[in-house]
Amino acid sequence: MNRLSNPVLLTSVLFVTFLMTACTPKPEQSHNNHQATDASPKVLDQLKTRPIQEFPATPDDAHDITLLTEYDQKFNEMNNELEADLQKRAVEGKLSAEITQQLKQDSIRSSLNMLKDLDLKTQQGRYIQGLLYQYWENQAKVYAEKKQSPDGELKQPSDAVKGMGDLFTAQEQLNHWKEKNQKQS
Repeated sequence: MNRLSNPVLLTSVLFVTFLMTACTPKPEQSHNNHQATDASPKVLDQLKTRPIQEFPATPDDAHDITLLTEYDQKFNEMNNELEADLQKRAVEGKLSAEITQQLKQDSIRSSLNMLKDLDLKTQQGRYIQGLLYQYWENQAKVYAEKKQSPDGELKQPSDAVKGMGDLFTAQEQLNHWKEKNQKQS
């Protein structure tokens, strides 16, 4: 399955791309080409997915698949609302870097809270939940680092995509689980 066909993944990739461009050193900053070349393999490593894990079927599979799918839908809705709010504020001229950062931090916190609230009953469900949580926890750290940085930039721009492979892996694992569960039904 093409990873970028999923709206959550596409939105996340665009979001991280936005982060990376916002965090990319300006031309007037002195960085040598060696550092820029070293960041590329780091970024690619963070985008690698883990192999699909096989878990035994349980009576609670449908329950956990439903909860994770609902989380995914709620997250998409929340993210779409955030993007619409940011666009609206930009058009109105009421968008500052601080507001953008605060809204995105709120989005990350909301995602982490929604994940914590999931009452998953299966090992596979908790595995997916853990992957998603790791990704969003890293994004919270990225924003905290940016906020504490005097220039609002990351020391390592590649940190913006750290753990994105976990996000991709979680989505692939959930899709695999859904397909497997539908075949057994």
